[in-house]
Amino acid sequence: MRLFSMTLAAALTLSACAEAAPNSHVTVDGARVFALSDGGFEVAPRQGAVRSAFWCGAADYARRTLGAGWRQDIYVARGLGKGVAVDRKSTVHFTLTPVGSDKGESWLKRTNAYRIGDHLTVQEADYQCNSAFIRF
Repeated sequence: MRLFSMTLAAALTLSACAEAAPNSHVTVDGARVFALSDGGFEVAPRQGAVRSAFWCGAADYARRTLGAGWRQDIYVARGLGKGVAVDRKSTVHFTLTPVGSDKGESWLKRTNAYRIGDHLTVQEADYQCNSAFIRF
């Protein structure tokens, strides 16, 4: 009986590890972030997460994985759309490399429109985590 329990525990542990792809980063709130071949990254929050969870995931990945500073800008490289690295209907691509906006610069920062070229600093994007989920 003990051998069965240990085998079951090992199988569950391995399946949990296999769920997240090797090139993905899982944020504190459960969003999955995937590195892309162009140097950008794709953010896929948990199903049903609020829209600010995209910026929250981008900030977490930029700080923890890419080592970006709080004043570093994060840019939208591709707006809300079907995933490339993960099979999800709603993902957003971000990059730390400046991206030109096809709509021009606006004085109004829209945090949930996800237009190409929209940007927030890592700190501003991290602030979106306060509305994405409650931190404990």
